[in-house]
Amino acid sequence: MSKNFEKKLEEATEVELHSWINTLNPHYTVLASNELIRRALDKLQIIINTFNDQSSRQTEKMIVLTRWIVGLTVIMVIGLIIQVILAI
Repeated sequence: MSKNFEKKLEEATEVELHSWINTLNPHYTVLASNELIRRALDKLQIIINTFNDQSSRQTEKMIVLTRWIVGLTVIMVIGLIIQVILAI
């Protein structure tokens, strides 16, 4: 094993992984690039989970606002009906 690969892939920095990709050994290149892809996917998973949480909270707020709008609309319609009845 080369001196550059004393660390485990999980412990290597991104700079080290990029330098390993530039080595002549295709086996090391594949391992290092796979580790970089795994890290990128882990970051993407965190971002997706954060986005989903924020979207869920926003959706809940929109549902509450929609219920308020429906309630106020019903009250306005009832008020209009009362006005029409009183006008007759």
